[in-house]
Amino acid sequence: MTRTQKILSTAALAAASSGTAAQAVDAVPETQESVAANLKQLDAKLFKAAFETCEMDVVSGLLADDLEFYHDRDGLSYTTADAFIADVKRDCGGGKRVLVEDSLTTHMIGDFGAMQHGRHEFHQVMPDGSSIAREKGVFMHMWKRDAAGPAGWKISRVISYDHEGIE
Repeated sequence: MTRTQKILSTAALAAASSGTAAQAVDAVPETQESVAANLKQLDAKLFKAAFETCEMDVVSGLLADDLEFYHDRDGLSYTTADAFIADVKRDCGGGKRVLVEDSLTTHMIGDFGAMQHGRHEFHQVMPDGSSIAREKGVFMHMWKRDAAGPAGWKISRVISYDHEGIE
């Protein structure tokens, strides 16, 4: 099977699993740009669900069961999605994550998936709805193709580093 056939097959599986079989027939080959745009949307969806709306089903749907999460302060912090989700659920609300404009890059990793890299800030949301930046950092997400995930993708590895407070 060629790379394009594998990509189309993955897209067809994702469309079929989401109940849109008609889309599977019309699947077009992915490009670097289409993958980057799709993963940017999934990144935004993940962080909104994890920090603002507390939708753990959304968070869970975007993470591989065997998630590994590495943090510059804590080392290997999580080895399963369930452990990560439990902490996210406990801490959700009162904050938000802001992606630093123009910092996000996406690089295809063969047929496995794609690596997403960028900078972000974590904000405390104030009672009046405004927010104050409290911390910044750099992240790398390894997204793998997974027909069970939204649009055929799930995060399998996270490296979160270069954290520092913002005064």
